[in-house]
Amino acid sequence: MKLWQKSPVDQVVNYFLLLALITVGVVGGVAYFRARQALQQSAFNRLSAAANLKEAEITRWFEDQQRDFLLTTQLPEVQKNLKTLLNHSVVNEQYLNAYQEISQYLTEVVKIKPNLQEIYILDRSNKILLSTNKKREGEYEILANITYVEEVKLGDNFSPIFYVSPFTGKPAITLAKPIRNQQQQRQGMLLINLNLERIDRIVRERTGLGDSGETYLVGSLVSKNTFISRDTKSERDFPDGISSPGIDAAMSGMSGYGTYNNYANFPVLGVYRWLNDQDLALLVEISIDEAYAPARQLASTIILVGLISVLGLSVGVNWLSRQLTLSRQQLEIKAKEAETANRAKSLFLANMSHELRTPLNAILGFAQLMERDERLTSSQQESLAIINRSGEHLLNLINDVLEMSKIEAGRIVMNQESFDLHQLLQTIREMFQFRAESKQLSFNFVLASDVPQYIVSDCRKLRQVLINLLSNAIKFTAQGGVTLRVTSVVATASLTVESATKPITIYFEVTDTGKGIAPEELKQLFHPFVQTATGIESEGGTGLGLSISSQFVELMGGKIEAKSKIGEGSSFSFYIQATLSDASLLKSKSEVKIKHLAPNQPDYRILVVDDQEANCKLLEKLLQTVGFQTRIAQNGQEAIAIWQAWQPHLIWMDMRMPVMDGYTATEKIKQQHDCNTVIIALTASAFEEQRAKILTAGCDDFVRKPFQETIIFAKMAQHLGVKYIYQEETRLNSTSLVTTEDLSFMSEQWVEQLKQAAIAVDADSLTELISQIPATHQSVALQLTELVDSYDFDAIIDLSDKTLPIISIIK
Repeated sequence: MKLWQKSPVDQVVNYFLLLALITVGVVGGVAYFRARQALQQSAFNRLSAAANLKEAEITRWFEDQQRDFLLTTQLPEVQKNLKTLLNHSVVNEQYLNAYQEISQYLTEVVKIKPNLQEIYILDRSNKILLSTNKKREGEYEILANITYVEEVKLGDNFSPIFYVSPFTGKPAITLAKPIRNQQQQRQGMLLINLNLERIDRIVRERTGLGDSGETYLVGSLVSKNTFISRDTKSERDFPDGISSPGIDAAMSGMSGYGTYNNYANFPVLGVYRWLNDQDLALLVEISIDEAYAPARQLASTIILVGLISVLGLSVGVNWLSRQLTLSRQQLEIKAKEAETANRAKSLFLANMSHELRTPLNAILGFAQLMERDERLTSSQQESLAIINRSGEHLLNLINDVLEMSKIEAGRIVMNQESFDLHQLLQTIREMFQFRAESKQLSFNFVLASDVPQYIVSDCRKLRQVLINLLSNAIKFTAQGGVTLRVTSVVATASLTVESATKPITIYFEVTDTGKGIAPEELKQLFHPFVQTATGIESEGGTGLGLSISSQFVELMGGKIEAKSKIGEGSSFSFYIQATLSDASLLKSKSEVKIKHLAPNQPDYRILVVDDQEANCKLLEKLLQTVGFQTRIAQNGQEAIAIWQAWQPHLIWMDMRMPVMDGYTATEKIKQQHDCNTVIIALTASAFEEQRAKILTAGCDDFVRKPFQETIIFAKMAQHLGVKYIYQEETRLNSTSLVTTEDLSFMSEQWVEQLKQAAIAVDADSLTELISQIPATHQSVALQLTELVDSYDFDAIIDLSDKTLPIISIIK
């Protein structure tokens, strides 16, 4: 029955079915072609992403090899041995030593750096003097296909020369650096054959490229294009070279994408890149069949399932896209939060350093200034000495916290200087001798004869490590003793200035007979804010000392270790790397104070610039006491105006000020053609790396707050040639130690109160009790005051315990 002869109901159904089939067919066809276009663009995006990643990895790999190659050649010890190797005969002992050292070094480099396949050295006749491949030594090298590398700079092109290796028959690269004498004449050459296996792995990585995806590198060898690296599964010989629209376009210097037949004449979607820096073509391709397969599947699904399935699929795709977008946004937010937190931490650390050290500068500075007053009584002098010692103690505590913060922020630096190691050790010995004797402990100091006296290292950090370890040892040792041993691996005959450039290793060991440390506590001992059970019982310290010590030792090129047994004691040992120093380079520190300026000198004009009035007044008064003419300014703008009108000889410049900071003011002043003024920076920053920024701004020198008056006067003498009149400084004679007999004249009740005040760490009560000592025994009072000022309450407790039985016997 014909369609128009059916009932209206059947006709409607048939027409509906026909229309539905046509609709499904049209939708399926349109969906197929549109999906094909979308998949094509998606494929190109994936291929481009893969090409970008591989291009970046290949470029980074070549840069790394250049850098590793140049680092290999630039080490002073390597250059020294290379000169010896190229300028001495084979039978010469220096030649043999240099050959052995550099051969061992290059062999280790090849082991550590597998990308460096072979390293060898040529003389002027291109003969191989030394090679990590010993079979090639003595052969002559043809220098037709080498790539010369002099230095690595960001943005520079690097175009390696590829050639077919006569040994492997595969593409190879050889890097070379000429070795020249002082007249820039070539004495020889250092060459490295690169191992291109890493390039192969980069190229063979197929993540996101599907089953038919392929990546390969193409380069030009003589007169044809050939594979530099490709997937081994597509291995096939092309004796006449390879060619395709993508290869030809890339080798002509273009980058792009498109559909074309590849080198094997298969239709592909491809992305091609010309790597200009390496003179290589990078191609990433996928077969058209695989790329369009999802489109065909999608069209079949649409036709079979219908519009509902298409709609469901669209909803699912849209939902997934939104989820990915949301995840990406959350990751970006997290990254921004982390970056903001890091910036806030750095800013807080800088502000903390400035805000803590600025008031301390005023406290310690005015105390020093008041000490210069000759009208002070001995009691007033002693009070000022207490202020100074307490301020220095507070400064040390602040420095401990700032040092840990700088360590965590990666801002701690090594400050190398020449110093007398024996003098440092003797000072530390004298410092702890009294503490040990006050607790009835023996203190042994063993200094090996081969330990050099003058070295170059970080004196401040070494001193801090030793003080931390010895303080803990004496603090946690009740009976027995503490021993400090210092040894060196350098023989006595080697302790000469000529060997100063050679690194030496110095070992330190602090042992005690204390309670010991549990094995489970040793693992966490060097972590910040970690204390042992014994340390917690003592209720003292912050738990930062050993952590800071560990960081300092590592910074000085060493390592610290701890060993302990419960009930037997502990041993802390560490070593540092240093170099020898000449004693003549060390400057002696004067033990006298400056009284006033020497006569017959210019009237020196000094400008003090600081936004803190207290700091200005402090430095102004200090300078005026010895005879300098001074003026003050509270910001950089005022400083420039005063400089123009007054032309001072020297400016003390604070670097952190409102209106105009010290950096800007210094730059503006130094830019004037008639500027002969010396500018010395005064900063409350605790960061040593600020020195470079300050000197770059134009400052002639750098002094950190809180400063010592001796440093201020020394800097002015250094830069202006100022001469001073000195006066000898009188000091209290407190070499004798307090003994039990010295306190036996006091009452038993007084001694008991002294003991209880020391146990309670009550400095006020101790000071009041000491004031009750008769004037005939003021030496005892002064010595007890020194113990209180140095916070050595343990010594007072031990002294009280030993005095009480003697008083009982006397009564």
